[in-house]
Amino acid sequence: MHTIGRWLAGAALAALVASSTAVAPATAVTRLPLPFIGSSAPQSGADTEVTFDSDGLTFHAGLRTPVHSRPGVAALLLPGSGPTDRNGSQPGLKADTMRRIADDLAAQGIPSLRFDKLGSGATGLAGLQPDLLPEYGFVSQADHAQAAAELLADRTGVPVDRLAVIGHSEGALTALELTARGIAHGGLALLAPLPMRYLDLLTSQLKTQLDAAVRSGQLPTSDADAARTTLRESIESLRETGRLPANPDPLLASIGLVHANARFLAEADALDPPALAAALGDDTHVLVTCSDKDLNISCDQVGALRDALDHTELRFAHLANASHLLDELGPFPPSRIDPLVPLPESTEFAGVLHEWALGLTG
Repeated sequence: MHTIGRWLAGAALAALVASSTAVAPATAVTRLPLPFIGSSAPQSGADTEVTFDSDGLTFHAGLRTPVHSRPGVAALLLPGSGPTDRNGSQPGLKADTMRRIADDLAAQGIPSLRFDKLGSGATGLAGLQPDLLPEYGFVSQADHAQAAAELLADRTGVPVDRLAVIGHSEGALTALELTARGIAHGGLALLAPLPMRYLDLLTSQLKTQLDAAVRSGQLPTSDADAARTTLRESIESLRETGRLPANPDPLLASIGLVHANARFLAEADALDPPALAAALGDDTHVLVTCSDKDLNISCDQVGALRDALDHTELRFAHLANASHLLDELGPFPPSRIDPLVPLPESTEFAGVLHEWALGLTG
């Protein structure tokens, strides 16, 4: 995990995302031939470098303007956890998830805005000293996204309450929070979304990893049991006091459960995605995706969120061969994945996004 990632609480899930994209360490990269070619559209239009301010910080962003824009439609793109930049990439992980979505939307005449989160890209630390970063929790992250939405509305003329918002992974939780603030009623896409309370998902993911480590002989059962106990105590403390115990387990610290992340974790965990989804208007144009080959979030886990959205104009896409980063894995996952060389965009996902975007109206 990167140093900034430890300061930014989203690193807790970022570490797990990285684990699903680097299937096994290797000095040489071996790829299986893929039967599909990524369907990411050629870049249409141009990116204009823009900035906006939030919490006294200056954020850098890219405004994609298609050659021919559809009237009354614009989309804000929100990436996943950790120090993720406007394209969906991190140091050591080139994903390009959000850039490809911007390409796909622009091919349909839809302008979009994507920005470098605090700790990433051109935004960097925005002049902050590292010891001040723990003051910026999930609420701050949502504030930054809201400021980005206001900039997009100003630049495109689409009212902020009529914008579409597309959130990937943890970004889907931010997108849901924006709907509670009166944003995203023009359309909402929740891609490989965080489907339950933050700490519940983190618990599920960590327990899966601990069980696998014990089965493979990499971790003694006693150490795994101790980590589970400490995890339970840490979650109880975060939910009751907003703080972690005095001495977090080093194993838990490796996935972001450190004091510097406590505010982010407590604030994010206070939000229940299905409850936020249930509050959406019946006419909200919603897309939700999951994939059988997503190693971070299962389609079963997304079920409750899907059920909470049944009253909306919901398009639920159960994909077969997409990774968590919406890459094309084909019928068999590659035996090795180079984190610095993105796979093609999932053909399934590209088709679903195209269909959903056709339904966006001004």
